[in-house]
Amino acid sequence: MSNPLPTNSSVADCRNPAPRAAAFSLVEILVAVALLSFIILGLLAMFHQTQRAFRSSITQTDVLEAGRAFTEMLAREIEQMAPSHAPYTLNFFAEISGGFTQPLVQNLPGMGTTARRTNVVQRFFLLSELNRQWTGTGYQVLPPSPDAGVGTLYRFTASASRPGGNVLSSNFQFFSQIAYQRSIQGIPMTNLPGVDRVLDGVVHLRLKAYATNGFLVGVLGNGVDSDCGFQSDPRSLYSPVRHTYGLRNSIFDPMQTAIYFRSNAVPAYLELELGMLEPRTYERFKALGTPAAQRQFLEERSAQVHLFRQRIPVRNVDYKAYR
Repeated sequence: MSNPLPTNSSVADCRNPAPRAAAFSLVEILVAVALLSFIILGLLAMFHQTQRAFRSSITQTDVLEAGRAFTEMLAREIEQMAPSHAPYTLNFFAEISGGFTQPLVQNLPGMGTTARRTNVVQRFFLLSELNRQWTGTGYQVLPPSPDAGVGTLYRFTASASRPGGNVLSSNFQFFSQIAYQRSIQGIPMTNLPGVDRVLDGVVHLRLKAYATNGFLVGVLGNGVDSDCGFQSDPRSLYSPVRHTYGLRNSIFDPMQTAIYFRSNAVPAYLELELGMLEPRTYERFKALGTPAAQRQFLEERSAQVHLFRQRIPVRNVDYKAYR
């Protein structure tokens, strides 16, 4: 028996099949995924850079605010410095601080291997008078280990009635030595009287003394204490300063390594130099295991150090000391 012929409708269905839904090929999908991945990576990179810039600006704002607050506070104290007019009383001194006898030398970024900056950390003391009472104020940076290159700045204060101002400088030297020993042993400073924590991450702190004519006070000889203890650099003239002595010709400074004013002598101007390490960099420094690794880390982080400089006049200058 022969098969029946297909109807007209069956023939039409075979010749004209139903239309299929359009779809992407595998190549098109791969191209689309690659483009989306490229766009997402670009957005992530832009977000990361924006976040870094935001964190950097916040860090700079915090460091600048802390540095300016300290310089303003110290400027008010320096302006009120007063001579004691007592023969053996120190009115002001600045000397290399304990734990910083090896200066930290940092490579400057983009300047090659020859451009380097030497950081100096001093401790200093100044005497002021209010209502017939002497107040001694001292500042010292305490490192976590000897010659670490960075530390925390502390403020020491004590008072004495007239004529007991001669003991204030020696008290500061005594307590600062105790504080240094506690610092390198990891003992807190909370139970020391008259001691306040001021700044973290200090790598450079020094005061330069200037005479009434605005020139840097130059030392006659190491440890020389005479009525004309300082003279001029050969290139310029300085006012001679009586009752003053100091040290020079060291790895820190050939002209003024340490300086001491007693009796009626006080500086006419003091130039403050402050270098502060960024907080995140300071935290990374503390996380390193050994002092050698910490110091090497600091030597390559000069870009994370913020510098402040200000010249501060002293109001209560006795001009008889400059004759």
